[in-house]
Amino acid sequence: MHVRVGIKTMALFLATLVAVVTFSACAANQPSDESISPSAGRTIQHGMGETIVPQTPERVVVLWSAVDTLALGVKPVGAVLSEPPQIGGDELTPMFSDRTEGIVAVGSYAQPNLERIVELQPDLILGITGVESFYPHLSQIAPTVIVDISGGVAAWKEYVLSWATALGKPNEAQALIQQYEQRIAQFHQAMGDRLNTTVVSVARFGTDQVRIYQKDSFPGAVLAEAGLLRPESQQRNNHDETISLESLSSIDGDVLFFVQDDPDESALAKAQESQLWSQLDVVQRDQIHEVSVETWFLNLGIVSAHMMLNDLFRTLVPDGEQYVIHQVGELPLP
Repeated sequence: MHVRVGIKTMALFLATLVAVVTFSACAANQPSDESISPSAGRTIQHGMGETIVPQTPERVVVLWSAVDTLALGVKPVGAVLSEPPQIGGDELTPMFSDRTEGIVAVGSYAQPNLERIVELQPDLILGITGVESFYPHLSQIAPTVIVDISGGVAAWKEYVLSWATALGKPNEAQALIQQYEQRIAQFHQAMGDRLNTTVVSVARFGTDQVRIYQKDSFPGAVLAEAGLLRPESQQRNNHDETISLESLSSIDGDVLFFVQDDPDESALAKAQESQLWSQLDVVQRDQIHEVSVETWFLNLGIVSAHMMLNDLFRTLVPDGEQYVIHQVGELPLP
């Protein structure tokens, strides 16, 4: 096992080294934070320090989901693929494939393709903490802003604002957040007394495991703002927990929202074969609703928050379709 890990690590190192050598040879023609004077740009404080960025970036590479960027009216020239790969394949975000056409895939969040980023000649690179090791290389290519997300998912709105500020779109982001908060209040009113009695469970079925999602997850944060109760097993201050089929009672509730990473090879089929499945109250009430893995788990941000609210209105509120929105900022929803 140690030999395999060593080979994999060495391969990753060599791939990165090749990319670094390649872009270093081209970097002289690339914009960087050093090429922008303070009077011609904007100074952004971020997770890796201070960077001067263009007043109006025109060629943006995002090392995270491109969805929120599109909602803010900026179409990046490059973005990373959805994770995990079996969900998105070679598409940036299948749900919005019509809007991401022409955006070049620049590797994955964990392993951005430096050589491809160089070829795109960006004037701004946006990322989040987790790619710090690439920052010295990225900042040679173009002004690079790394949004610090160490505050946990509860601070997701702050991350959206930081992201938008780097793009020069803070007012647009603030408007979308304000709209979201107004819709949260609308949801509270529409639910009425049922808000205090409706227990919502969230589960994700992988190929060979089942996960429940707890308070420190993005669904957990949005459901908390929506004022909904959670099963006891999902009230812990964790992101998620893997459960066995013998512990299916952990996904019980009044309503179950679930996703499948790969419907053709999903642990859901095994769960449904279990006698414990038919004994769940949520199954007997037929209150099981499949939702999009892209919305609930991958494209985390203001667009997904609005789309989650759409799911809650449609599922939990009588005549809830009247509260559903079909566009977030500049991005029409599927």
